[in-house]
Amino acid sequence: MKKFLIYIFIIILFWGCSSSDKPVFQFDNEYNQYVKMCQKMEIDSIIQHNDYTIIFGWTEWCGASQIRLKESLIPFLAEIPENIGVISICCSNADKVANFLKENECKYPVYLLSGSWGGLDKVRFNRFFHALFKNYKSVNYIPIVILCDVQKQVLNWDTTTNRYYEIDYSIQQIKKGISL
Repeated sequence: MKKFLIYIFIIILFWGCSSSDKPVFQFDNEYNQYVKMCQKMEIDSIIQHNDYTIIFGWTEWCGASQIRLKESLIPFLAEIPENIGVISICCSNADKVANFLKENECKYPVYLLSGSWGGLDKVRFNRFFHALFKNYKSVNYIPIVILCDVQKQVLNWDTTTNRYYEIDYSIQQIKKGISL
């Protein structure tokens, strides 16, 4: 019985480690160029060069993520004000993200945080956002929407629900001139 459990543990360990951090594309389409590996320095640079930044953390397996992307974020990308940054971070593989971009005709960068681990993706997002923001509060859901200023202060935490306000709220605040 112990040998069986050890074998199962080893299989799970190697299965989880098999996802590469390098984007590997199994097909060729023009949307591959918009899929990039997530690097903290690049994300920091985007935040520091904009008055406000919306960061949308999502996964390809989450239906709510895809709905909010299609209905709110993708249309907003067509009309972003100059001083606003938008960062899309996904836990998935490069092929699926490129395919999603192609299906939605969205030519905007998506940063890959890692391959998807299903429900554990929120743990990866929480670790990444804790390293990025001093006042980030961990959450137990996806998608995660962060609205921050140039000093990397999170602005959209709702203390009554202990959740981050959704993407629509952040976009409305930006259009109003950030009246939080």
